Amino acid sequence: MQSEQEKKEYYKVIIKTCYIANVVYLLTHIIYLILFLIIKVYPLVYINIGSILIYSLCFIVLKKKKYYPYALICGNEMLIYMSLASIIVGFNLGFYLCIIGVCVVSFFSSYFAKGKGKILKSIIWCGLSFTICIVLYIYSICNEPKYVVDGGAKIFLTIFHISAVFAFIIAYLTTFLNYAMKLEKRILIESRTDKLTQIHNRYDLYNYINSLDNKKNYSLSMFDIDDFKHINDVYGHLCGDEILKDLAQFAKNTFEDDFVARYGGEEFIIILKMNDDINDSYKKIEEFRKKMEEHEFKFENNIIHLTITIGLEAYNNCQAIEEWIGYADKKLYQGKTEGKNRTIY
Repeated sequence: MQSEQEKKEYYKVIIKTCYIANVVYLLTHIIYLILFLIIKVYPLVYINIGSILIYSLCFIVLKKKKYYPYALICGNEMLIYMSLASIIVGFNLGFYLCIIGVCVVSFFSSYFAKGKGKILKSIIWCGLSFTICIVLYIYSICNEPKYVVDGGAKIFLTIFHISAVFAFIIAYLTTFLNYAMKLEKRILIESRTDKLTQIHNRYDLYNYINSLDNKKNYSLSMFDIDDFKHINDVYGHLCGDEILKDLAQFAKNTFEDDFVARYGGEEFIIILKMNDDINDSYKKIEEFRKKMEEHEFKFENNIIHLTITIGLEAYNNCQAIEEWIGYADKKLYQGKTEGKNRTIY
């Protein structure tokens, strides 16, 4: 299921691409119209008038947010127009190159379309485009063009089609790549962020610890909320969730230069850089514990006070991450058995 942010980005790409593409297609047919008027290829003049009308009406289709039907209209118009143009003025002017470009659009459109069978539809569309190109080539061998285009018009059309198709493919692939990279970045962030509290999760915690060059300069503290089950039982789980979010942000704001992560449930871990020794970390952690004791958590019309118990452990050489966390957890448990609301180190 897409998040609201994903939906916004998704439709932003579709809307922007469709409107820009429609303007480009419309301008292209206006250029064709002017050119064929100049060289007096009247069948293509009339066909271009029809294409211009189609793309003008497509703005209404886009306004109604009919994006996939719009893509089908564009694809079919392009196949028909380029086929007729190849028959009328010849295969060697490069109109068939635009048919190849349709393949890129088909995959792009299928990716952003709803429903099943996206890849199959694109493959079918590409197969149709390939078949039309082959048929047009064979037709050009057996038949002369209805109108012969020479000189500057021939050079212009050939260069125009080569340039247009390259620009066409680059534009669509760049748009898709930018979207994919943003999506990949967001997925990476979400995979490392706790969904409820929006701070680092356990996965990112392990990544962070592994990235530390000299772990002996760091301490690890694990804390959890005392009697959190009682809070859930009395005020409900929605209240519990709000407290976890509030606590997480409180810890994040308190330890701005350190690493704060939700380890699981009501358990949190803070990685602190030690300026001198473990006593320096203890002072910071103990001060935080006292602030938490004074802090007022508000839920609906209730003001809730709570306490936390903390286990603090400095890193020992050659210690595995699990062992480091395990020692802090043991001290946390010790603090619970000794009466809670304290820091053990």
